[in-house]
Amino acid sequence: MRLVSTLTLLSLSTALADWPQWRGPARDGVSTDTTPIAESFPEEGLTKVWESDFIPSDHLGGHGSPVVAGEQAFISVVWHDKVPSEQREIDSEVMQQMNYRGTSPELAKKMEADRLSMPAMRGAKLDEWLAAWRKENLSKKEDLSLGKWAESRFKAGKSALPLEELARVSKRQNKPFANLDAFKQWMEDENFSQPVKDKLMVAVPNTIKVAKDVVVCLDVNTGKEVWKFEAEGKPTGRSSSSTAAVVDEKVYAAGSTHLYCLNQKDGKMLWKAPLPSGGPAASPLVVGDTVYMAAGRAQAFSTADGKILWEQKDASGNTGSPVLWTPESGDPVLLVVGSKTLYGLSPKDGKVLWNVEGGGQSTPVTQGDWLVIYSGAKDVGLRAYQHVKDAAPKAAWSHFWETVRYSGSPIIHDDHVYLTCGGKHQCVELATGKVTWLENEVNSTITSPIIADGKLIVYENNGSHLRMVKAQPGAYQQLARAKVEGMGCTSPALSNGRLIVRQREKLVCYDLRPKD
Repeated sequence: MRLVSTLTLLSLSTALADWPQWRGPARDGVSTDTTPIAESFPEEGLTKVWESDFIPSDHLGGHGSPVVAGEQAFISVVWHDKVPSEQREIDSEVMQQMNYRGTSPELAKKMEADRLSMPAMRGAKLDEWLAAWRKENLSKKEDLSLGKWAESRFKAGKSALPLEELARVSKRQNKPFANLDAFKQWMEDENFSQPVKDKLMVAVPNTIKVAKDVVVCLDVNTGKEVWKFEAEGKPTGRSSSSTAAVVDEKVYAAGSTHLYCLNQKDGKMLWKAPLPSGGPAASPLVVGDTVYMAAGRAQAFSTADGKILWEQKDASGNTGSPVLWTPESGDPVLLVVGSKTLYGLSPKDGKVLWNVEGGGQSTPVTQGDWLVIYSGAKDVGLRAYQHVKDAAPKAAWSHFWETVRYSGSPIIHDDHVYLTCGGKHQCVELATGKVTWLENEVNSTITSPIIADGKLIVYENNGSHLRMVKAQPGAYQQLARAKVEGMGCTSPALSNGRLIVRQREKLVCYDLRPKD
């Protein structure tokens, strides 16, 4: 009897320490790991436990986040390779090298006219001119997203590549040329200027991208590979950034074209199902015997065999991940994040029950009859909704501000909402919307934080550093900060006091536990 009790306790402890899906055990950013986290970080930096072999990211592997189940860590990747080819192709990586940003025709015309006519300036005089131009010609939202880029073009002066030509180049993305001669002939036919042709010859490689859908399983104690699943995929760049889910000894992963179900023990495929738009997709949500997906439209699959149970084309979205909301005063609702709208669906048949303002890239969080979202939709921002029986939820409060990104997901903890995105760290009282503390000018965007052991753990500076803050409503209290060189668009996984961080070319495990 004692042996059974001990095994039960060990099993429960392991389960509590898991981080088995996007945003953790309850998909809300809150860790159930009971392992203490240190109150401060060592001056010499965090203790590195292990690092994995090479795993690509960004344009070659996306921004999916690691997960942990039992003694294993997992990462789902659309794994790109560059292979020599006669073909030539312009893709998003090429356009990034060309320093192109899409703008309205009116703004592009104004920028180009002023760039070509601006007087020669330098130093403080140039800085003053640039500041005045941005204030006069850009809205606050445009200034946040385009201001620095516009400055770079003005500083380049007449040597900047013409925007009108770059716009035409952009239209040719992902349409390969048969060979180098065809590529050169196209540039001639388009009558591009010599600087644009020269830059394209450098930026467009003599390789093409091929891709596989890959899931890597590592020993969580050593970082050594346990198994690696591979299937034929298609190049999707960094748009495929789904995070796997591990439930009941099965691994569910969305690749470039399919949703896969694998055996956790050995990585053998149990079934696969095609994604409707051929990818990309948000992170899978597994509830009972159903896998819910957002991949251009909402879908539900059977966990047993991958058979599609229902599909809802009216609920579009492929970035913000679905969440099951179980209100205290109503039936469960499947939340699906569209580009500008949040949809509430029946989890049984996919029927659209309601839709409200809000949408984008963030994942909603819920507590009882409360639903909290973070959205770039006008006047929405950080917003709380309250459940209304047999109707759409009603907005209770909102805090909106213009910022570059609206991608980080909020956390509800001890009846307060924490958000670490949009250049701010803030704590808001859930019931009233009252801001209890606000820390401005913090370079945290995109990433979604973790709360563990009463501490808020979040990336800053595009993932280069990890900041730890006291999760308390009374006052903002930074406890520690350390360099981790993480990928800013990803979120770390926490298990047994160890933090698994996705870096540009590998996973790295750091020990956050107190020193003996």
